[in-house]
Amino acid sequence: MTLWDDVKTNLSEWYTAAADKTGDLAKVGVRRYDSFGLSRDIERHFSEIGSLVYDALNEERRDVLDDPVLISLVEKVRDLEKELQDKEAEISAIKTAAEQRKAERAASEEVPPEAPDAGEPLPDTEPGPVEADVVDGEEKPTTD
Repeated sequence: MTLWDDVKTNLSEWYTAAADKTGDLAKVGVRRYDSFGLSRDIERHFSEIGSLVYDALNEERRDVLDDPVLISLVEKVRDLEKELQDKEAEISAIKTAAEQRKAERAASEEVPPEAPDAGEPLPDTEPGPVEADVVDGEEKPTTD
């Protein structure tokens, strides 16, 4: 294989990995944005529920729990919470799929035969002879 073939192969692999990562990040970003919108809708409905309950208690109405508007708002909140959970599940699924693709890519890469295996010890090398100078009756190694 020529150098140019190696470069083309590496660039192709890098492009594929970058495109996959970018696509996954975009998908997650969209779902997070949607989740934020759902959370804001839930907060608005909670605010409306609180306002209805407050107004009813100020008017000394005790039948506030039977109010059809309040029941409708509570149902909307439950639906929105379910949608929010679904979005979080989608985000989790996207991340899991991305991790699996990354693991599959790593498993498919071959280790070049020249590279030492991670479990093999490096060959022992003995240091060469050290020259010494005698100073004041003591040998001191020289550093050249």
